[in-house]
Order: sequence, then C-alpha cells, then structure tokens
Amino acid sequence: MPEADPPKILIRTPNWLGDLVISTGFIGAVLENYPESQVDLIVKSGFENLPLPYRGKIIPFDPEKNSAGAFGKTLRSGNYTHYYVLPPGFSSAWMSFQSKIPQRIGYSGEFRSLLLSHAKKHEGTSRSIHILQEYLNLMAPDITLEKYPPHLETTEAWVEKHLNTFQNSLPESFIVFTPGAVYGPAKQWPLEHFRTLATQLIQFPGTSILILGTEADTDSGTEISQGLEGVHNYCGQTSLTELLAILAKAKLLVGNDSGSMHLMGALQRPQIAIFGSTSPTWTAPVNPMATVLSRNLTCSPCFAKTCRFGHYDCLTQIQPEQVFQEAKKILSL
Repeated sequence: MPEADPPKILIRTPNWLGDLVISTGFIGAVLENYPESQVDLIVKSGFENLPLPYRGKIIPFDPEKNSAGAFGKTLRSGNYTHYYVLPPGFSSAWMSFQSKIPQRIGYSGEFRSLLLSHAKKHEGTSRSIHILQEYLNLMAPDITLEKYPPHLETTEAWVEKHLNTFQNSLPESFIVFTPGAVYGPAKQWPLEHFRTLATQLIQFPGTSILILGTEADTDSGTEISQGLEGVHNYCGQTSLTELLAILAKAKLLVGNDSGSMHLMGALQRPQIAIFGSTSPTWTAPVNPMATVLSRNLTCSPCFAKTCRFGHYDCLTQIQPEQVFQEAKKILSL
C-alpha cells in the first residue's frame, strides 16, 4: 500500500447482491487504512439505496443504459488516483482502462492483465479461499476477513424508516424464510422441505414465519405457506431496503446461499445458511451467528446452476429435521 493516503479512491463493486454485500468488508478496510481518502463506489443500478459504507459518493451504473467503456470515460474528470476492480469479468477491467485512472488494481484473467496497471494472480486454486479474503488481498495479504467482516450502516432510525414504508403489519416476533436464489435451482433447498420445517416450527406458540423474496418467488411462497396459520407469503411485496429492514428485526433467517443470506450476515444476526452446488469455503456468511449446512458430497461443490445428474442430492439430503434441530438450538425452543 502507498505510504501517503491517495486523495481519491474509486471502488467498482460486484454485480451480484451477495458479492456486493461481502465486498463491504473490503470497503471497510479501505476506509480504515486510508482515513484521509475520499472513497467513492460504483454500484450496479438498483443497489444504490443500500446503506453501504463509503466516504464520498455512490455512482450508480446501469449496464442496460451504458456500455462499460463509455461509462469508464465519464470517470476521467473525477481525478481519482486509485481504482479497485472487484468484479472478475473483462468488462469491469475495460471500464477501468477507459477511465485512465493511473492505479487500476484487480485480479488477472480474461485478458485483464492488459487493462489493469496492477493485475494480481489468485493464490492457490480457484475458489479455495473466501471471496472476501480475495478482495482484501488486493490491498495486502496480512489483512484478514475476521478484522473486516461485511457491514451495512443500518442504524435504528434507518431500519424504522424503511419498515414504515412496508405495506403489511409485522408480527412482534418472527422468523424469515427466503426460498429463492437467482442463480438457479442447484442453490435452492426443496420447497417441500421448507414447508415441512414451517409445519414443525409453528407448533410452538407465538411463532410467525414470513416468506420473503422477489416477485419470481411468489408461487414458491404460496406452496410453502398455503393452509398454514402464522406463515405469511410476502414474496414480491418488499423493496430491497424493506427486505433489509425486516431482516434486521427477524430472530432467525433460514435461506439458501443468496443475496438475502449475505444481508443477514452483514447484520450479524442468527441465520441458517443452506448450501447446495456452491462452496461455504468461498461464500459462507462471515457471521459468528451463522449456522452453515452443507452435505459435502463427492460431486459438490460443482458451482452449476442445475444438477447434471438430476438428483440435487446436495440439497435434498439436508433434511428438514436437521434444520429444525438447529433452529431449536438458536431459538432456545
């Protein structure tokens, strides 16, 4: 790292919600290690209202409206000296190259070495260390994710503000299920397992379960909740900020390896994270209150969106009873 603080630093944050949330640990490290620097963020359009840590401004980028190269050219007048490129693709490196910012730091691969001023090689095999540690290694190898876990600036006032815009009344105490995963079915615990778990949990007096997700998850929420008293399907009924505010009040989240899992991780609240085709080594929530469940089969992690064998054993073999027992321990039931 340079001896003097760079006057202006720009960070190109990841495109996926979960990776963006994970990257807040890296952003926190930059803020602490360069206390005199302005730290601006490029954030994919739609995520800019999250309470991200920064010291400057958030610059939304909409790939549907701007090409990476054209957007990069708009950054030339910003007088940045350092540009951290966190997404792994060619286009994000091309954006940095077109910005003409002198110090462009990121990982090599996909011909990115030609575009970055500092193209770092990955240590070890692909996905063998946590992705947050990969980000932190762009600064220095001795900076650890334990010191800089993901963090969102969710003050009590921020949470209340966004709860007040939610159209439904919330129970005083509740559990959240998030059955969706944009990545694909190889990340999605079976809906019948979620329903069995809901049936077990609502046997305890006063238990309410909220099912949250996007509009695409609405039918899944219906399949889980139909006919179960105290189980509410609110999929497609929350904004991203409302989802985060609700998670901040939940006493437990049960969900897949998804953006909502990492939101709960950044809140440092109790959660059960279910992994299928992906790897906890690479993307587990950095949260001491997280319980991570993974079968570690010989065919996993495969990182595929669908199961090439068609059986999805990595998910189906995580039985509702196992999750129920973990939930009982967390909730002291």
